Formats: sequence, C-alpha cells, structure tokens
Amino acid sequence: MNDIEIGASDSITLWADFENMSPRRTQSENQRFRRASLLAAAIISVAKYDISGATVDRICAQAGASRGLIGHYFDSKEELLLSALSYWFQQALAIKRGIARHPDWSARERLRKISCASFEPPLYDWHIAAAWQAFTNASRYNTAYAEPIRTASRDTQALVAPLFDEAAKDLGIKIDAKAAATGLYILDDGLWNSMATGKDGLVPEMACHCCDVYINGCLSHVMAPDV
Repeated sequence: MNDIEIGASDSITLWADFENMSPRRTQSENQRFRRASLLAAAIISVAKYDISGATVDRICAQAGASRGLIGHYFDSKEELLLSALSYWFQQALAIKRGIARHPDWSARERLRKISCASFEPPLYDWHIAAAWQAFTNASRYNTAYAEPIRTASRDTQALVAPLFDEAAKDLGIKIDAKAAATGLYILDDGLWNSMATGKDGLVPEMACHCCDVYINGCLSHVMAPDV
C-alpha cells in the first residue's frame, strides 16, 4: 500500500503511521499517539475477549496506559469502543479513497485494488477480523454499533459507484453503477467474513479473484436501452 496517497482531506492517521513516529513527538503528536494507542488496544481486546470481556483494565493493560488516560479521552468504555470501530472504518475509507484517486490506474484497476485492499494489511489481520465479528454480532442488539457499520456501507458504495460508471464509459457501455457498487460491497463483506471464520479455506488471492470475476461480469453486461 506504499504507493497510495492519503490526502489531508481524509482527516485520518493510519495506525501504521504511529508505529513509525519518532520518539521525539510534539505535544499534539503525543496526544494523537496516545488516543490511537487506546483505540488499537480496544480493537485487540475485543478480538481477544469479545465486547463484554474487553474491560477497561484489559484495554489499559493492552495499551500500557492508566485508567486515568482513558478517562482523559473518553467518557465511557462504550464511547471508546464506538470510537475504535469508527476509527477503523475511517482508516479503511481513507485507504480506499487514496486508491480511487490514483492518477495512473484505470477505473477498472482502481475497482480491483479497492476490493483487494480489504483482504490485506492494514485493513485485514486476525485481530481486526475477530473484533469485526464481535461488533457485528453486538450490532444486532445495540444500535450504537449498527450506525457506524451502516455509515461505512453507504460511504464505500458512494466511493465505488462512480468508478463503475467511469469504467463502463471507458468501454462505451452503460451499466447500473449503483447496483454494481452495492453488489461489490456485499461480496467483499461476505468474502471478508469467510476469511475471518476460515470456514471456506479462503485466502486473499482467492478473494481478490472472486472480486475480479464480479467486476468483469458487471462490465460485460450492457443495460437494455430504455423503451
């Protein structure tokens, strides 16, 4: 992902960036680092212990932080967990936006790379997969967790639909770009969950290939003219 530019307008700093941050940080950088450390610790704790077991003490231990530090940034454990979930979605969207505006790739290439980004670090690893499962299950009874999940779905589809439209125009055809974007998001989500559970033996290369097949299928289906 090193050739993907994350624009300032995305207003997000990737967790990986904090790992490479100089020990000599400014006060502002230090505050961002501490907050991001708590968010990452929350994700890992949810992955290990589920939401109910991700206690403040466990999150603090994972982050190497005091309870007071959590209280400085968040009013409650639920606010911290919601912030961690939203932060992960923002990180994913920032990476995919960077791909979407890459000047050297065709629209079809950008569609493929956006899909494949879902199945590789930093958007996919064991902790993120396990935490995602926990948050998804919790969203069935806690609407607070459902809202960032719905927002991520809308934002991702809104990013991808214009790329389908552009790719179709490059081929001189017309497709239902909005429906294609919805289908790709649902496919990505299903493949991601398959990788997370391991039930199908799916690996990233296979997941990317499935997305390729879908994208190529969408771009080979010409809409019937309006009557």
